[in-house]
Amino acid sequence: MPKVVIPFSSFIEAAGLEHIDFINSLHEYMEENGCKTEIKDAANGYVVSYIHKPSKRTVFNYVFRKEGLLMRIYADNIPSYGEMLENWPDSMKDTVKKAGVCTRLLDPEKCNSRCLGGFDFVLDGEQQQKCRYGGFMILLSDETKPCLKKMIECEMQTRQ
Repeated sequence: MPKVVIPFSSFIEAAGLEHIDFINSLHEYMEENGCKTEIKDAANGYVVSYIHKPSKRTVFNYVFRKEGLLMRIYADNIPSYGEMLENWPDSMKDTVKKAGVCTRLLDPEKCNSRCLGGFDFVLDGEQQQKCRYGGFMILLSDETKPCLKKMIECEMQTRQ
């Protein structure tokens, strides 16, 4: 059975007018920095992944949920730029702090052996050990977009 290719324009349309400029700008940035885009159907919309070609690792996804469009960032290199989180609005910091703890970091035997593990970093003077699949899953809004873009840029600079 042939693989169904979902056009980027379908994702843009589903994301909504309020996100078009942000998505297009970040899409262009990711392509210029050696990433490919993969779009898949999901229960609540699409999952759009940006995969760093040299490392073959996902940098981030767009994920649709009931509350809206979210970004899930795989912050593999957070220790090298984690101080930028201190400038985030309290609402974003609270989202990260409330996210699930990484089971693999606490006890590798209690997590899937194929899991790469979560992120260990400091936020507001407190150590955080967050799951890679929910630790940095932030709802897109006018307040969050600049912070998320900066984080993606920091992550990409460390992957180069």
